[in-house]
Amino acid sequence: MVDTARAERGGGIWSGRYLPVTLANLTVVALVAFDALAVVAALPTIAEDLGSVTLLPWVVTAYLATSGVATIVAGPVIDAIGVRRTFRVTGLWFIVANAAGAAAPTMPLLIVARAGQGIGGGLLLAVAMSAVGLAYPHGLRPKAFTANSVVWGMLGFGSPAVAGTLLAAGSWRFVFVIQVPLTALALAVGWRTLPSTRERPTRIRTDRRGVALLAGLLASSLLAVGQIGVTWWGVVLATLATVAFAAAYWWHSGRADEPVLARRHLTRLPLGLVHLTAGLALMSGLAANNYLPLYLQTTRDRSVELAAFSLLFLTVGWTLGSIVYSRALGTWQEADVILLGALMIPPSVGVTALSIALDGPLAVLLTAFFLIGLSIGFVSTAGLTLIQSISDQTEIGRVNAAHQFIRTLGITYGVALGGAVLLLVVDLRVGDVAAVQAAVAGDDVALDTETNDAIGVGLAWVTAVAGLLSVGCSISAATLSRQLRRGAPDEVEARSVE
Repeated sequence: MVDTARAERGGGIWSGRYLPVTLANLTVVALVAFDALAVVAALPTIAEDLGSVTLLPWVVTAYLATSGVATIVAGPVIDAIGVRRTFRVTGLWFIVANAAGAAAPTMPLLIVARAGQGIGGGLLLAVAMSAVGLAYPHGLRPKAFTANSVVWGMLGFGSPAVAGTLLAAGSWRFVFVIQVPLTALALAVGWRTLPSTRERPTRIRTDRRGVALLAGLLASSLLAVGQIGVTWWGVVLATLATVAFAAAYWWHSGRADEPVLARRHLTRLPLGLVHLTAGLALMSGLAANNYLPLYLQTTRDRSVELAAFSLLFLTVGWTLGSIVYSRALGTWQEADVILLGALMIPPSVGVTALSIALDGPLAVLLTAFFLIGLSIGFVSTAGLTLIQSISDQTEIGRVNAAHQFIRTLGITYGVALGGAVLLLVVDLRVGDVAAVQAAVAGDDVALDTETNDAIGVGLAWVTAVAGLLSVGCSISAATLSRQLRRGAPDEVEARSVE
């Protein structure tokens, strides 16, 4: 049993001993969350100022692609030179990238700057996750992850409002400018206080071929998402390319001396089951949530404000799940919390499906999404704590990178699958999805009654598919629990009390 009380007697995450690390970590998480949400809110203003509207999606896509690759590369970098040195270099890089974004005179140069931001953001987030496992004892890690979730949730509420204030006060460039002093503050607090896991840094070994293959996998995945509802043959080709890159990397990782993501970090029990459970939880939870505002505006004829507000129910549930888990760690093992969360997802998704199919009360629908978020909070936070408790400190960067990579794929594929099913159903029932695509993109489009009804049917099918994924998540979590009870618990217990 984890001795959480003993860890807290040594000082909580807000005590003098851990306070600088906590402040630096939460500032980093806030920066990454704000950047992801605020820039999206500023896109219309950016398009008005810089033109080249056809390139506008790349302002987001360039960040996603490079941050995904950076998360992968971060593992061996952190393990080679340590968290502290990685944080210093990455923080300075992020400052430069934000300054470049603020000064960008054209859309292509802004996209280049956003690609640079993605590298910095991916590395900073990897540093934040690794620092939790290295700076805090096991009993305090759930509280640290919970604090991260709370900050991310608060930014979910506040980023669009802050971005709107900055846009009203002057220019979209302020969205980038404000991040410069905040990053400098994080650097000042964490420059000497973040854990130094490598007093004598080793040479960073870069698996260039492996990075290229994984970058291709991420790029083809994003392309598949972008082609949904545009050209189905494009989706098929991009999906086939994704499978080919995945197979090529698997072959490569079995032959390379030091692959950027080793097979053992992806598949070794119980790591592989933790990765799989978290990925399926995110896929099943986010497949429908991303399209909930569209459904409320069209099928239910609700206001834009209510539609936007509906997204927060899953986010709030996720945050609360992390908080509840952090309070229950002294009573429950991580695997038990993961199993509880996974078992909660299928009935919660089932309620959303019935509520959508039967036009049930909105209160029931939104409560169901809140419960889905609560379940994800259990699975996600307990999973992060578990993989860090069973991982050697010399490999914790690569283990975290593997987990973040699977989580990224889970989010990407969940949103992609939800969009594919929704548009397929609309296409089969109406025969034209162009107006729906425009509505998904945020355009003010008037849809006829038949199309509005088709969107409701489509989202009901999305939740049905999400239900199948959630069953897989439950099976994976149950298998994980059995594996740990058979042999791994001793290893987990031994590391948990260190």
